[in-house]
Amino acid sequence: MSSALMNARVAVIGGGWSGAAAAWHLHHARPGQGARWTWFETAPQLGGRARRLKPDSPLDNGQHILIGAYRDTLGLMRTVGVDTETALLRLPLVLQTPDGSGLRLPPWPAPLDALAGVLGAKGWSWHARLSLLWTSLRWQWQG
Repeated sequence: MSSALMNARVAVIGGGWSGAAAAWHLHHARPGQGARWTWFETAPQLGGRARRLKPDSPLDNGQHILIGAYRDTLGLMRTVGVDTETALLRLPLVLQTPDGSGLRLPPWPAPLDALAGVLGAKGWSWHARLSLLWTSLRWQWQG
């Protein structure tokens, strides 16, 4: 922890995953070196965009699509005791318009799912499909 935070008073704004990460790090700072902090959230429950629209509703604000793509968020979830294998419902990616054009990945192991989904994307030119595949390979090679 930075020496600037020693004995500081910190406001953690927001109860989403970013606010939760900040609060967790402040709480687990070395004894005597952590900041005093207060958590502020305007919603009646924590969760930010990841919370459900209503407590008893299966609908949420869409954050479920992104959580699986962020290794640090998944790591934080595991650190605070969330079993991500049971808490998250993993479904194949579907990005289609009402007429069915777009991207739909089959429920196959990676990277075969992406390859089949991109090659079979409806309404895309072959140039667009190959461009996405090439860009995805570059991302993989770059880590």
